[in-house]
Amino acid sequence: MHVVISHSSALLFLDQCARLVPSPAFREPARAFDGPVEAWARTKPELKAFHLDRFMRMGRDADILVPTFRQNKRVAGYAHHAAGGKLPEGSLLDAGGGVLVCSAPLVFVQLCRGLPLPRCIKLGHFICGTYSKEPSVRSGVVERHPLATQAELAEFVRAAHHLRGSRNAAAALPWVLEGAASPKETELALPFYLPEHLGGYGFIPPKMNYEERLSEAAEKIEGSINAIIDVYWPEQKIGFEYTSYAEHGDPHKIGEDERRKLALQTMGIRLELVTNQQLMDDRQLMALAQLLADYGVPKAVSVGAGTNIPIETRSSPGCS
Repeated sequence: MHVVISHSSALLFLDQCARLVPSPAFREPARAFDGPVEAWARTKPELKAFHLDRFMRMGRDADILVPTFRQNKRVAGYAHHAAGGKLPEGSLLDAGGGVLVCSAPLVFVQLCRGLPLPRCIKLGHFICGTYSKEPSVRSGVVERHPLATQAELAEFVRAAHHLRGSRNAAAALPWVLEGAASPKETELALPFYLPEHLGGYGFIPPKMNYEERLSEAAEKIEGSINAIIDVYWPEQKIGFEYTSYAEHGDPHKIGEDERRKLALQTMGIRLELVTNQQLMDDRQLMALAQLLADYGVPKAVSVGAGTNIPIETRSSPGCS
């Protein structure tokens, strides 16, 4: 018999496993599970036979997957969810002791079922990003490995087209970017590359946390051979850097950002430092969008899922 951890409980577990400095409880990574699930634990006596304390966080119920909606019944301390159909290959990971965990691509589909499109996109950024939320540190995040690539999500969503949530997941995928290192970096990028019908300005997607090799002169200013730019359009040589003491957790961070800005300027690269206040102000967002247009960042038109075709740059409308 197996117990299958799903939804938010699975995401939390996978997120902890992927940390670069994980806590002791999550040092053993889950492995791919390719065998059949002969029996699914769902009743309280069956579930108590497994060590599931690590999946119960902050008083929340542990999310458990069961085969059918008929077995989707309430058990104190557990939230049951029906699989809703045959699970595609790569759906489950083996966490040991008879415990299976839904993979990140399956969790993406599961959680997208109940989320509006903008939150599905942000969820994709989180899964494909390099950060884990950690309230005990000043920045609010610690580094981790990505839980999946955008291509892995796309491949799985195609295979899981019959599962609930797959339609929302497929709609979000064209706008999921890899490499975000904090939630604020996602919020910084989204308004500029999302299409106008989603409240964005419709520019081509940027690169997240792009590594730019510095010239000798820039290297002397920056003090390193490379510079990481939060949100960057390489061909147009313009990028945005989110700047905040609280987000970066280092009182010298803004000074470092200014030094990076000066170093990149010697290479003809415009780095605009963006604050949370600017992200909350439509007029300031419009000014940043105009800056992208002035630097020749093209607009994009979507033709089918995930296809972006540059078109002639035109005046940018305000976010709706």
